[in-house]
Amino acid sequence: MNPTISRLALRALTGQRRGLVLIALPVLLVALAGTLRALVGEPVAPGAIFLEVGLALVVPLVALLAANGVLGPEIDDGSVVYLLSTPVSRYVVASSKFVVAAGVAVLLSVAGLVGTVLAGGMDDSWLTVAVVTGGAAALLYAALFTALSAATRHGMIAGLVYVLVVEGLLARFLSGMRHLSVGSIAQRLGEAASDLDLPVAEMSLSYAVIASLVLLVLGALVAGWRLQRFQLRGDE
Repeated sequence: MNPTISRLALRALTGQRRGLVLIALPVLLVALAGTLRALVGEPVAPGAIFLEVGLALVVPLVALLAANGVLGPEIDDGSVVYLLSTPVSRYVVASSKFVVAAGVAVLLSVAGLVGTVLAGGMDDSWLTVAVVTGGAAALLYAALFTALSAATRHGMIAGLVYVLVVEGLLARFLSGMRHLSVGSIAQRLGEAASDLDLPVAEMSLSYAVIASLVLLVLGALVAGWRLQRFQLRGDE
């Protein structure tokens, strides 16, 4: 990991309008939970806000924006060639950017989910799920989306297709597809850390742990491999 590259990646996220959107998403989620609780006068159902909106929509979008923001724009405008021309391993470049994207995504996602639990008046047991599941999901999404942003100039579109089609459609109606769903894997980890039953009963804990480790390693390796093959002519 290179501190200079990490600092530049963090500045790229916080110095653009993308940073405002990153913060706005978890803030809106908390505001929605608080508003619903005020309107109905009772605790908000976790399935509606926490799972369907927070974990299924806000967390992957935050991770997608963060991962795409630390690498995607440089590939799009060709400025990545200047970074890759420095005597720094391209795997170090990829891992440095991934750490920044993952750190921002985890921080905002966990903060948003914890705030949602508190604002919605949910049971305290959901705080554990918010920390474990929210943190794991943001970390794994960041690994996947960092690899996609390095592998293709259309990383944002590819990420949206994954979230909407694989997780939002296929994994919802085909139970076997949940084994390819980052959200389901993260929920299994959260279920193991709490006394709550989440909708991933058919997935074993050992699979969730192994799949998480594999995705983290492959995400960084694929991003580094793609950067290593990037042509310095700037024709991409």
